[in-house]
Amino acid sequence: MIRISEGKQNLPEDMILIPEGLFLMGSTQQDIDKLLELDRNIEAERLENEIPRREVYLNAYLIDKYPVTNAHYKKFIESGGYTQKAFWSDAGWQYIVQANPLENSDLDVVFRGEPDCPAVNISWYEAEAFARWSGKRLPTEAEWEKTARGTDGRIYPWGNEFDKTRLNCAEAKIEKPTPVTKYPQGQSMYGCFDMAGNVWEWTADWYDSQYYRCAPDKNPQGPVMAEENPYFGRPEEVGISIYDLKPSPAGKSLSGCKVLRGGSWNGSGIVHIRCANRDYDEPTYKSDTIGFRCAKSPD
Repeated sequence: MIRISEGKQNLPEDMILIPEGLFLMGSTQQDIDKLLELDRNIEAERLENEIPRREVYLNAYLIDKYPVTNAHYKKFIESGGYTQKAFWSDAGWQYIVQANPLENSDLDVVFRGEPDCPAVNISWYEAEAFARWSGKRLPTEAEWEKTARGTDGRIYPWGNEFDKTRLNCAEAKIEKPTPVTKYPQGQSMYGCFDMAGNVWEWTADWYDSQYYRCAPDKNPQGPVMAEENPYFGRPEEVGISIYDLKPSPAGKSLSGCKVLRGGSWNGSGIVHIRCANRDYDEPTYKSDTIGFRCAKSPD
């Protein structure tokens, strides 16, 4: 059992205690206007999902210091995580029965990639199951944002000025995930790494572009159900072509999406790496730009 009063020395390994209290979540219209001045290619409609900015109160919670790595995810696979139904939601179990990821190449990167790089090509369902296996859960969107930006509404985890030396993003021109400990100079005020760049991170919440306008100001858990067909169709690459207003050539549209946060190695710092930026995709979607970290409620 973990109790806040017992002190940091008794916290789970590589987890950070985020104290209860208020923080600034979202963006103001003025924030969006400034962003549009910096990048004329951005469609204003894409950023309205961050409005309004408001004070949100969260109970204390624990969150992983780093994104889940290949080494940690490999333990989940080798322990039989994909064969134990108890770790999976009904929808998640149906997904792996149909997709059978152990029998295709989806998980090759976990075994062949660098052990301390974030696990990628992991669907939301798999991230959820890993979290249950580890005795944790996925963070809410609000928990993720407070961890990233602290209480003062900063734009980036380290402050308000973009600095490509503090993270792995498009401007760094690395073009692949990097070890989760590579950028200590980019950590958040709470000491969490890679809250900006490297990989997008799944959160627990369903995605609704209008949720901030009606969300509770205390411990928001996301909408009860997802917005159907948000925006104009499936992005070809999450976090980049999502800002293209044209539908995908295949005519596909997204449905029942989960929230993604944090930006990735192929996203630009001006837009995609900001703490307030919201993205999304279907829980079955996999990409080498998407990973996750876990959270936990103190006992």
